[in-house]
Amino acid sequence: MRRINFAAMLFLAGGAAGIPFGLALSQTAPRLRIETLLQRVVSEIPQPTHLRVHDDRWDPGAETSMHDHPGPAILVVIEGELIEETAGGQSTLQAGQVYWRGARQMHNVKNLTGRTARVLAIHFDPTP
Repeated sequence: MRRINFAAMLFLAGGAAGIPFGLALSQTAPRLRIETLLQRVVSEIPQPTHLRVHDDRWDPGAETSMHDHPGPAILVVIEGELIEETAGGQSTLQAGQVYWRGARQMHNVKNLTGRTARVLAIHFDPTP
């Protein structure tokens, strides 16, 4: 009887130690995931180009007023929500989305929400 209990205890101890180890070995390795968020063929980028990358933050109620940029820009909305006004109307810029703004497009960007909005803005301006 003693041998059966010892064998059972040995089996249970091996299982208790081996199952977590086996599960750890069976986990998949970390993966790189790439999702194309913006893809365009552009003819607006002159050579050479003055590249600027901004971390833009709008407090609640902040706005830029109507303005334009000499070159195109890519806008990556990191958090929050903004309203962009152009001659074509209003657009909502939302977190997780990417936008293209062409050169010399008049626009006003404002934060009408109660929380800060943040955008990574990548500008491609012609050099003087």
